[in-house]
Amino acid sequence: MTTTTPAATTGRDGLVRAARQSAVRSAAGVAVRMIGTIAGWYWVIFAVVSVTIVVLMTRYGDGMEDAVLDSQMGGSSRWVVMVLGIIVPAAYLRLHLAAGGTRDTLVAGMLRGGLVGGLLIGLVTAVYLIGERALFDAVGQTWTRQFGPPADGWAGIGLTVLTEACVVATYFLVGAGVAAGFRRFGFVGGTLWTPVALVPAALVDLATHTGVTALLTGLERLPGGAGGVLLALGGGAVAVLLAAWLLRLLLRAVSLRPSL
Repeated sequence: MTTTTPAATTGRDGLVRAARQSAVRSAAGVAVRMIGTIAGWYWVIFAVVSVTIVVLMTRYGDGMEDAVLDSQMGGSSRWVVMVLGIIVPAAYLRLHLAAGGTRDTLVAGMLRGGLVGGLLIGLVTAVYLIGERALFDAVGQTWTRQFGPPADGWAGIGLTVLTEACVVATYFLVGAGVAAGFRRFGFVGGTLWTPVALVPAALVDLATHTGVTALLTGLERLPGGAGGVLLALGGGAVAVLLAAWLLRLLLRAVSLRPSL
């Protein structure tokens, strides 16, 4: 009869934790690389298009009334990230499991990667907004922004970075949840599931004063000041966790072999 010593148990538990952490890091690395690369190129293109619009509208039109980013309701990269969420986790699932990971480590990695990628995109967004405001000043236009977290100056820039991280992570996980719904329930069930999967996206839109839900609700109806800041940070965090929970719930039941 074999007896397991406490030291052996501790060593085995340590190996399990190390393997889990390695799997989470690998999944997070995939998410960060994809978000950083694709969304980074998107922002380069968006910045070039924005400069062109401002210059042409100033020279040949009536000028600009609002920030160019407001034409995308305060956060254009969310749609790119959502598409990445639909593609990347689904494509990586089989490889992740074959490498010794689990569905839970995949969700944890995608959550971590979404947040880190979101912080990177948040920094890019803040730099873009600073540059857009400087461009408006240079061409003699008044820069105003309707969408975005309710704070001005450097505090607003910092809050933009944090809230954009929540937006990116939420939309990335929501995209993964939409794809998982179709794999789990099929076409009809996945279509019916999609509105449920989109709930965290609607919540993060409201919390951060950006996106479709904020537009439909009306920015004037959303709280400003300290209450708005708390809503942006707290609501954004809740949206991220809700999106991760929904993805984890579905991914546990997703078959690697699609049903015929």
